[in-house]
Amino acid sequence: MTGWDEDALAGLRVAVARGDARAGLAALAGRPLAPVLQYAGDVLAAAVAETLDGAEAAARECLEELDGRGLPGDAELAAELAAALDGRPSGLDVLPVDLGAVAEALEADPADGLWLLDLDRGDVLAPEEPSGDGRRLPIPPGAPAGAAEEERRGRARRWLAGQGLRPGPRVL
Repeated sequence: MTGWDEDALAGLRVAVARGDARAGLAALAGRPLAPVLQYAGDVLAAAVAETLDGAEAAARECLEELDGRGLPGDAELAAELAAALDGRPSGLDVLPVDLGAVAEALEADPADGLWLLDLDRGDVLAPEEPSGDGRRLPIPPGAPAGAAEEERRGRARRWLAGQGLRPGPRVL
């Protein structure tokens, strides 16, 4: 089994950001899921929806690991993955949002003001950016900073799910 070096992780990140299930499944092949469950779950849900070879078995393994780990956002991602495996909608609306940007806003200093999530485009707007027209959702600041990437992504996923949303790929 091969581990996760920076190049492999970068490839998985790109696949998730683009919604490229085939590239994501290839990036996961022969590597442990545990260090990248938050990325793996997104890619595997898409791969199951596209009925790619090997996707269902990998998705079931990911689901089992998510259920056993219990970090923030794992239950929410497990529910999304279970819905994909069952061929049903997750019940959450898809928003093309970067979980890393949401995590950064959640960890912001409350004294700096509220970051906003643009519900039309999925952009995360800093407090100093003009809010303009459109639907915006304030992101509550003050979460502890310094967590590992998996936990940060999971925390952002959990917050989004609480708003009835789930992340989707960002396309131009």
